[in-house]
Amino acid sequence: MSRRPARRPVSARAQRGLSLIEVLIAVLVMGLGLLGLAMLQATNLRLSQSANQRTIATNLSSDLLDDIRSNRLLAAKYGGTYNASSAAANASCARINKLTPDDRKAAFTCRMRQALGESAVATVVVNANKTVRIEIVWDDDKRWSSLPGAGTKFEMESAL
Repeated sequence: MSRRPARRPVSARAQRGLSLIEVLIAVLVMGLGLLGLAMLQATNLRLSQSANQRTIATNLSSDLLDDIRSNRLLAAKYGGTYNASSAAANASCARINKLTPDDRKAAFTCRMRQALGESAVATVVVNANKTVRIEIVWDDDKRWSSLPGAGTKFEMESAL
């Protein structure tokens, strides 16, 4: 027959459990961790929206550049400044499928206003050496507060 060793009685101090201070510290550490996660999520959302607007600006510039390339003989008519806050940006959304440079410029301005807001401004320069430079500036102060009114800028330059 095998004998088991006798158990020693466990002291009362070892059986007491967690103290109130330990529980409060654990809750504090967990609260700080959750607060950090919430801030991380808010920053992620802000950066994702800003990246989305940059992608939209890239796509708008590419579309306008394709329009200019498809109408090379009238490329110089595409030059100028396009303001999304202009009255033409509000009234020209129905002319998106027209082919004349003025209608294509108006459609671009309308799409730019819808996607980037009324503060968006595009500058198109068609150079004599058959290169086109497109610059789009829009207000992204909701997400980037570096310099008020400076805006976010996207530039594209390509040969025809």
